[in-house]
Amino acid sequence: MVKKMRRVRTFARTASKSMEKNLINNAKKLKNDPFLVLPKYNDNYSKKTFKKINKGLEKVNNNKENIDKLEKLSNKKSLDGAVAGTILLAHSERAPYLAVAKIPTGDVTYAQRGKAEKLKLIAAQHFDNPIFRLFGIRDIALKRNIYIYSWDDGFFSSGPIPKPPKEFISFIFNKIGFSNNDKILNCDHIIKNELKEKKVNETPYIRIYWKSADVIFGICKKCMGKSQNTIFNITKYIIGPELNNDFSIDLIAKFIEGKHVINNNDLKYLDDYLYGKISDLDLILKNISKREEIIKESGEKLFILDEKSYGSDIKSFIKALKPNKYENEGLEFILTNINKPVILKNVTSNKVLEIYWDDYGFQILNFILKNEELAKKFNKLDETPSDLLDLVFSYKEREYILSELPKYKSLPPLAKFADQISRLYKTYGKNKILTELKNQSDNTKSRSLAYAFLLVFEKGKDSKWKFSNIEIESGEFLKEFAKNLLYSKPNEYHNALKRLLNASGSSEKIDNYKIS
Repeated sequence: MVKKMRRVRTFARTASKSMEKNLINNAKKLKNDPFLVLPKYNDNYSKKTFKKINKGLEKVNNNKENIDKLEKLSNKKSLDGAVAGTILLAHSERAPYLAVAKIPTGDVTYAQRGKAEKLKLIAAQHFDNPIFRLFGIRDIALKRNIYIYSWDDGFFSSGPIPKPPKEFISFIFNKIGFSNNDKILNCDHIIKNELKEKKVNETPYIRIYWKSADVIFGICKKCMGKSQNTIFNITKYIIGPELNNDFSIDLIAKFIEGKHVINNNDLKYLDDYLYGKISDLDLILKNISKREEIIKESGEKLFILDEKSYGSDIKSFIKALKPNKYENEGLEFILTNINKPVILKNVTSNKVLEIYWDDYGFQILNFILKNEELAKKFNKLDETPSDLLDLVFSYKEREYILSELPKYKSLPPLAKFADQISRLYKTYGKNKILTELKNQSDNTKSRSLAYAFLLVFEKGKDSKWKFSNIEIESGEFLKEFAKNLLYSKPNEYHNALKRLLNASGSSEKIDNYKIS
């Protein structure tokens, strides 16, 4: 990839005092040494490349005190023409009006002097800026296929071979901001050996190998700013004919089934990334999205949650959703019956159920209840899928409990009361009983029994004032009998009820009322 400059747009503005002063100061420095606009080099290829520009700059240097000659030289469109025009600023010490160029890295101001190209003028007037100075030689560097490195304190050409100076590498390390650990720079969420060996991490990350510097960069999705582009933050200080050949970029993400590393050859949107059009985060999200499209089109039964793949492992996928026991049953039914990829992000168990409820809701309820009419009735309720499953499974459990208990026909009053309370507890729990026990008749035996049930659940003290001394004394005696009934197993239930009635002093006999 040859890096191209995007179109540069310009407009004019009145120069502030500080802008004007900075430009004049740079112009004076350039007057003292016009060759500041060129990189250093130590190879013959670079020497040959810059020979013509050097000659032009020598001519400017020889005439730097001759304003008329500088005016004539500034009409050239080349870099030496831009330098001549800039030195004129040093003579006039004025730049009241500036042009403003919009470039990918931001706005830059410059004074239009002579007829040199605007990028050449920007390079000359901002020769101390590591990005702007590159504009002056970009065209010839790309034409001659040479590598240029620019940093705060240096400007260097390595000729046709990429060979960044140590000072430039250190400059890039500081710009990236991560600590340098044996030429491996990574964020805190990536372990050095994982990055080195391209191993997957819990979070997707970008791995950049800078070949000529023998340096590896690693940044995970959690640490990426919305507009940050790591590769562009490196290459904007470099000119080179095929920079993508000097950088190897891999996207390493755990969610990618069967292929955890997407390299240069397979990465989508790579050119946009290299040109700085999209960020690190965009590169990951766009590739993940593209990968998801491919997976969906494949029709393969595959489960992916928050960019992590569980393959065809339904149980692990459901476990990651953290469902309650009822939601678990519903999810297992749905996912077992789905024969296509399931790719979800930022969802709860109930949300997953909602997504598929129209297609599978009635089937789930009917599978649990084994009763189509009842399933239809439940499915018409205005409840969330999670609450519906809770209701249905609770109903199912109550039905099972009641089916195991003895069945009676027309029990006598005290026996009926004790049986109702016990069945309510076994099917609905303690709270339902406490509600029922609030409403009692004036019958002493039933009130004594009610107090006994309250004592079992340690609620007697709160309601003691409602009962007579006789009822309290009798209730305290009946507490253990009431407890045995409430906690009895189905085959013990009938006898536990009989013992409670006998202990209460009731003459009611219930054997003849039992029908099964």
